[in-house]
Amino acid sequence: MFLTLLSIGAVIVAITATVLAWRMAHAERLRAEARVAALAAAIDDVPGDAPGPMFERAPRAGLQGRPLLKLGVGFAMAVLVIVLIAMSGDRPGASAEESRPAARPVAVANQSLELLSMRHARAGESLTVTGLVRNQGEAASAPIMAVVFVFDRDGGFVASGRAPLEFGGIAHGDESPFKVSIPEVKEVGRYRVSFRTDAGIVPHVDRRAALQVSN
Repeated sequence: MFLTLLSIGAVIVAITATVLAWRMAHAERLRAEARVAALAAAIDDVPGDAPGPMFERAPRAGLQGRPLLKLGVGFAMAVLVIVLIAMSGDRPGASAEESRPAARPVAVANQSLELLSMRHARAGESLTVTGLVRNQGEAASAPIMAVVFVFDRDGGFVASGRAPLEFGGIAHGDESPFKVSIPEVKEVGRYRVSFRTDAGIVPHVDRRAALQVSN
């Protein structure tokens, strides 16, 4: 959009410059013809034959002898080339990186967690979220980070925090607590927890409701 507006403005400037140059050249030509006519009239008043051919002007073809007009046309052509280059760069699909949809986080293969419990506590303007997870993956997990996102009552993002699980690696069926503290959180409408490693998101299943029913 910006390049389009810039191109339109450049075209307007080029046209204006060309018109001004043409008017200046036209005015200069009229002044020159007026001077020639005045000299011819003055010579006609002198007795004797006046050398008429000396004051005759041969017609000039095209832009020859009009430097201002040639300058204006050259400027307009240069602007036109710049506009064409800018528009070709601004065409849809010009940038593969910009047109490519944002990559979604990749889930870590063969790893999954069960969220067994979670609670929160406030201390001043700090929010602390604690919980317990169990590894239901096929193998021992890589080091996992617990990530907490905090939102206000209108659903707007407020803050986030992260911390590693207390146990660096969890074997299949083992459990690990986690604790994430987020300072300077004035308003908390809700929060959400996720788990991830350097390779991506670790899927988890919320088992808290099922555990409460069974108890």
